[in-house]
Amino acid sequence: MLLFYVFGTMFLLLFLGVPVAVAIGGSCLVFTPWLVGGIDRVMLLVGQRMITTADSFTLLALPFFILAGTLMSNGGISRKLTDLAEAISGDYPGGLAISAVVACMFFAAVSGSGPATVAAIGAIMIPAMNARGYDKGFSGGLLAAAGGIGVLIPPSIPMIVYGVVSGVSVTDMFIAGVFPGILVGIVLIIVAVTISKKRNYVGEPRDGGFGWVMGKIWDAKYALLMPIIILGGIYSGVFTPTEAGVVAVVYAIILGGVTGGLSLKGLCNAMIEAAVITASCIILMGAAGAFSKFLYMKDLPGMIANMIFSVTTNKFIIMILFNILFLLGGMFIDTLSNILIFVPLLLPIVNQIGIDPIHFGIFVTANLALGMVTPPMGVDLFVAANIVKTPFENILKGAMPFIIANFVAVLIITYVPAISLWPLWIFK
Repeated sequence: MLLFYVFGTMFLLLFLGVPVAVAIGGSCLVFTPWLVGGIDRVMLLVGQRMITTADSFTLLALPFFILAGTLMSNGGISRKLTDLAEAISGDYPGGLAISAVVACMFFAAVSGSGPATVAAIGAIMIPAMNARGYDKGFSGGLLAAAGGIGVLIPPSIPMIVYGVVSGVSVTDMFIAGVFPGILVGIVLIIVAVTISKKRNYVGEPRDGGFGWVMGKIWDAKYALLMPIIILGGIYSGVFTPTEAGVVAVVYAIILGGVTGGLSLKGLCNAMIEAAVITASCIILMGAAGAFSKFLYMKDLPGMIANMIFSVTTNKFIIMILFNILFLLGGMFIDTLSNILIFVPLLLPIVNQIGIDPIHFGIFVTANLALGMVTPPMGVDLFVAANIVKTPFENILKGAMPFIIANFVAVLIITYVPAISLWPLWIFK
């Protein structure tokens, strides 16, 4: 009964168009009949829990990486990365499609956000692809799917939030996310090339040979250096993920100033954009923190565990149930909300059946990245549709082969934990 009232209230508020943070916080009021002291006690606990959730040193990495991403986007860094990707792919069938995916992988290593990756790379690559005869649905769908790599290849905002919620090392999450992100990129490239060959999407010939390509690499050297500095510093122990966020912001400002790509207006826009995104994330996390606290007070994790184990104790079946849960959750709720709501509830079960919590975090992130391109939420699809200026239905149709391929990649990541964990085994 409690489960029905709480989640029923939350989804009803979401259906009515109430902002997610308000819907989560408002559903806490449903706990009033089950808590001694009435609604005043509930409101006090909500306020206390929201502040406690936000009071985290690790969480400081969140606004800094968001700001670094907006600075890189406003500073024209995405143009350097797309030029390099196109130079590498050349006139190979589907060359621009390959370039788009590779550019998203590069930008993912500096932005940490799926929608930011779609917006930054799509604004450049989609018009270029359409100008060379690529179908609008295909180009938009590809960029929407590739944008999901932005939350898999570190630094990743969802991974930072998962680390805060679960208590696992954010550095370990970053290390574990590299190869799953590359796997998704490779799968998308294979599908894009296959379709491009059938439709005769041929890229433009290169303007030069090996030396010309090396020149493009040299032009993009400072953009390529950023993930090396950030991730290298984290993995080597020179600085923590939180400190890495500060380094990323300083580097992005210096790089934008040296190259002339970041004007004063661009700097102000980047800071305003980052402030709005950060504020919404912190409010959301605070509300979800209060929500999770109340669920724990009523032992809802134990109820869910008993419910699942009454159906099956098979580890692999439980993992596919988790996949279904997060795929459905990603279709209706944003990525951070899913992590904040469901991860605290499922972690006891994860520990009980012997799933590594870092591996769990990676396949949860991969599932939610897929949720970014599945309607009705499908935020990456909407971003791509706005760039292409075409009906949402066309983007969704073009994205379907990539959604299916991405789903296959998610299953591989789920059931082959070595893809995520082997770098940790080597480093440790």
